[in-house]
Amino acid sequence: MRRVTDQQGQPWDVTVGRESYGMQVFLFMPQDGSGVRKALMKSDTWLDGERELHLMEEAALLERLGASVPWEETAAY
Repeated sequence: MRRVTDQQGQPWDVTVGRESYGMQVFLFMPQDGSGVRKALMKSDTWLDGERELHLMEEAALLERLGASVPWEETAAY
């Protein structure tokens, strides 16, 4: 898990989740509890997803947050 802060000052916890058909997603969880967001990862396995998350630069992670969708929607491809 990692923590990032967006341009509005909102802190987010980021972890690896699993989407349908085994696809890995970034799960963005805001500290204020306002709603989980998700974005697809390049990784095919949870372990690779963990590696991707921990090696990703913060700017790239914030870019994925910007491209994310609410948990209930289909993830952006």
